[in-house]
Amino acid sequence: MSIRDYAGNEVEVRQQGRSEDGHRLKVTHPDGRRWICQVSLSGEMDVESTYRDGELADIETPDWLEDELSLIAQPA
Repeated sequence: MSIRDYAGNEVEVRQQGRSEDGHRLKVTHPDGRRWICQVSLSGEMDVESTYRDGELADIETPDWLEDELSLIAQPA
């Protein structure tokens, strides 16, 4: 699955796991940033870890990521 950031870049989203409470997702941006997130069915997001170019890094969570993941996590 993919989403788009505010600049229109296609961002890859892969489900890493699922529970009654939500989804664990790996989000990879084409610029080398990556987030591992837990997203509840109500759309709340918790970032577990962040990476830059494959290395663990402390990077900011952009607004577009929270907006897009909260939409796809909610049941239809």
